[in-house]
Formats: sequence, structure tokens, C-alpha cells
Amino acid sequence: MSIVYEIRNLEEARNFLSSVEEQLILTNHASSIKYYGILAIDYMFKTLSKEFPEKVLDLTVNVGEDHAALFTAIKLGYKNISYTGNSEEARGLLYGYQTVITND
Repeated sequence: MSIVYEIRNLEEARNFLSSVEEQLILTNHASSIKYYGILAIDYMFKTLSKEFPEKVLDLTVNVGEDHAALFTAIKLGYKNISYTGNSEEARGLLYGYQTVITND
């Protein structure tokens, strides 16, 4: 069973990854899409994956209900996407991806 670590910011994530031995799945908090944006989240994921390749097992981008972030995450090549919106168009795009689709 893999441990999932939710990134809040790059510095905190670096400190945490430096202190653990286990391999982790990285994800972001859904609200971080709104205040950082998908490109900043992508930068953090790629930076941490390069700095800690032995500790980052996988990445799951959490786009919340943000359609633009969802489409960008797909274009950036993410295969594990958490989407909480209820758009039929978005659900159709996610066919074939490892996704978490929920309706709150």
C-alpha cells in the first residue's frame, strides 16, 4: 500500500521528502489549483520528481471542479487525475485515464 502525500508548497514538500524513506504518491490540495494554477502545480510535481526520484512513486493531479485545469492536466500528460465536477464533457475526456470522479 502506498502513502499519499498532499503538497501544500514546494519548500514544505522538500523538507518532508528529505525526512522520509518510503516511496510516496504525490498529489495537491484541490484548492491549490485556484491559488497556484495548474502550471505551478506541474512545476512543483516535476521539480520534486527530479529532486527525489527514488521517493516519488507516482503523481495524481487534483483539479477539483476546474475544467481548464482538467484540460491542461491532460495536455501535460497526466494519467492520474482527480476531478470532482459533474461535466459530461469532462467525464468523456477522462475515459481511459486513472481518475477519481466524484459528485459532492
